[in-house]
Amino acid sequence: MSRQIALITGASSGIGKAFAQYYAATGFDLVLVGRDIDQLTLVSEEIVATGATCQICIADLSESDGVKSVLACCSQPDVVVANAGVTIAGRVGTREWVDLEQMSYLLGVGVAQLLEGIVPAMTQRGSGDILIVSSIASLITMPNSVMYAASKSFVTAYGRSLAAETERFGVRVCVLCPGYVHTNLHERAGLSHLEKQVPRWMWITSETVVQAGIKGLRRKKIVVVPGRVYRSVRPFMNSRAAQRLWRKLTKRH
Repeated sequence: MSRQIALITGASSGIGKAFAQYYAATGFDLVLVGRDIDQLTLVSEEIVATGATCQICIADLSESDGVKSVLACCSQPDVVVANAGVTIAGRVGTREWVDLEQMSYLLGVGVAQLLEGIVPAMTQRGSGDILIVSSIASLITMPNSVMYAASKSFVTAYGRSLAAETERFGVRVCVLCPGYVHTNLHERAGLSHLEKQVPRWMWITSETVVQAGIKGLRRKKIVVVPGRVYRSVRPFMNSRAAQRLWRKLTKRH
């Protein structure tokens, strides 16, 4: 039997890289998607050293042509990890609309377009796993990140409905909604101050997100919040007191 294939977007670092390492270690061949060919090559070399085969697909998933190129590269994977992402923070009306539009597509509609091209083959063969990396921002109020929160809310809602539609065909869907994760996402967005200001206990690792996702698939949980701390405080995070504390912690000094 041929080895199964895992398609992972945003695979050059952080959560995507951690998922790539997990699936390579469990016997999958990989298709890694990203924009940074140098970084993807480094990850690919690590994967190949484990005995897995690895294909690189360079694509900008903030536009439909990028999604189409991924579908042309790998249209029938056994696993999809939709992880590619950016974050943009700022008050309403202070960011360039083109940047917000690209972010919204990357985090929301682009994920849906990718899965619309892949899921039919999964339902036809009666198996497939889909992991969508959303954000806790899709579950709580996020002032100064309204477009980010809205985009993540879109993909969380899409994942929930997709799970309900495809479960009877043997397709498992898990939407991951992490809080702060130790990756380079915030640094790339000019939010490196968060690493110092947000308390250490509010940060989790990429490996924690991976473990939560795999456990969620096994237990057929559709929406998973990684990290015990976030699961504990989630019911209170929309309270006024929590919102005031959040703004204080994340404010630039």
